[in-house]
Amino acid sequence: MGKSIDSAIFLAVCTALLYSWSTANYHGFLIAASLDSDMMERSFHQVIYGGLIVSFGPILLMLFIASLSLYFWSHAILPSYIDWVRSSVRSKRRVIKFRRFWIGKRITPAIEKQEKSRFNRIALYSLSGVAFILSLVYFENKGQQQANEVLEKHMASDNSPGSMITVSINKSEKTLRYLGCGAKNCAGIEKKSNKVYYFPQSVGYSYTYFPKNVTNASSG
Repeated sequence: MGKSIDSAIFLAVCTALLYSWSTANYHGFLIAASLDSDMMERSFHQVIYGGLIVSFGPILLMLFIASLSLYFWSHAILPSYIDWVRSSVRSKRRVIKFRRFWIGKRITPAIEKQEKSRFNRIALYSLSGVAFILSLVYFENKGQQQANEVLEKHMASDNSPGSMITVSINKSEKTLRYLGCGAKNCAGIEKKSNKVYYFPQSVGYSYTYFPKNVTNASSG
């Protein structure tokens, strides 16, 4: 029973993190691109999958740094420290003196240990909350950077053929730079007028497919 509850809590926390990170990233993109969040609302599955995509790189980087740090600690720093302590009585005395300087000689009563443990938990929760807020800021900034890159390329007329779509709006065919799609609506920006158009997914849109080998050959 306990393991099932722990698994449920773990899945709930992971889902909440992915949802929050994806929402922050998408919100940053919408703000930078000046898109209406109501028009570009996404489904729950789109949000969760988006969170998985945007967090994949940072999570792998954090795991790599943590693994590398633990490796150096367990295979280099800690063995060297233990060898140094065992090397002489003088080293042991230095360690004991250092520990007494920070911890002291007094015997800590149970109530004091309890309050210190409570403080440690509160400090851990507070640091976790700050880290969570900083992660939201990071992913929102990443979304803004993505939108700015798309708009800068559009304004510089550096749109690749695969990024352009053709859609019928009010019985008029428009060629737009694709910006994205929500659960029901999509958005694109027109090349010459720089007007942003919203259109329902039921209308559909088309684009020209260019194989990679053809694109590379033409660019070379």
